Amino acid sequence: MTTPAMLRDVWLAAAAELESAAIDDARFEAEVLLRHATGLNRAQLYASLTDEIDPAAQQRFEAAIAERTTRKPLAYITGTREFYRLEFRVTPDVLIPRPESELLVDAALDHMRQARIRTAQVADVGAGSGAVGIALARHRRGVNLFCSDVSRDALLVARDNAQRLLRRPKAAFIQGDLLTPLPGPFHCVVANLPYIPEERLAELEPEVAEHEPRVALTPGTRGTELILRLITQLPSRLHPNGVAVLEVDPGQESAIADAARQMLPNAEITVLDDVSQQPRAVRIIAG
Repeated sequence: MTTPAMLRDVWLAAAAELESAAIDDARFEAEVLLRHATGLNRAQLYASLTDEIDPAAQQRFEAAIAERTTRKPLAYITGTREFYRLEFRVTPDVLIPRPESELLVDAALDHMRQARIRTAQVADVGAGSGAVGIALARHRRGVNLFCSDVSRDALLVARDNAQRLLRRPKAAFIQGDLLTPLPGPFHCVVANLPYIPEERLAELEPEVAEHEPRVALTPGTRGTELILRLITQLPSRLHPNGVAVLEVDPGQESAIADAARQMLPNAEITVLDDVSQQPRAVRIIAG
């Protein structure tokens, strides 16, 4: 049986265990898992550090720490990840939303505001957890959201997130390939498709390479296969003055922008940098 101890003591011991397992930000991650196990928010935790931890909560915490030492991602242990100031449910069936993908939401919202699009048909292609499309719909009235993904299990996660996070969910979740199953045309297409070249998977952190769904990481040898195929669908699926914002891996932006210019010669093509000043997205405004 676990011997009860003070919250501070179990937290610090767990942080040391995570640090020994080469986990970055070990103290912070131990705190997150402790709050998850106890149900305390941050203020409550810090106010209770000298209190004795409940034995059941301690067992949950120790089990979570053991999982994290195997390099299972923190978000898969807690079941949640914050994105665009919203808390999304995530499972191993979906890619964990990254902060850099918030650029897609910003760019889409900016365009719809500047173009004065009041009622928008929006497609989130390769939606996964639905983070990009749902964040967009949450921050813009009049959005009719369509999410596509090849994974039925991913769409179930996205549907659950929409039901929790959208006040008046106008969202459809359709299994299929890129824009093919969606009705269209669209005022806005956002896509964070798999873009890591297959040969680079071995270079990724274990949290990514060993735990996140492979189908959400790589489309094949070059990494650009799906994005390029999506671009071929855009001419007939974008409204005039509609926008597509496509996330890319830094280094792919020129090839993606060139392909967009060939398929949509009258479009305005812009490469967008993320907060780290890395080229992260290609924005296409239909002419």
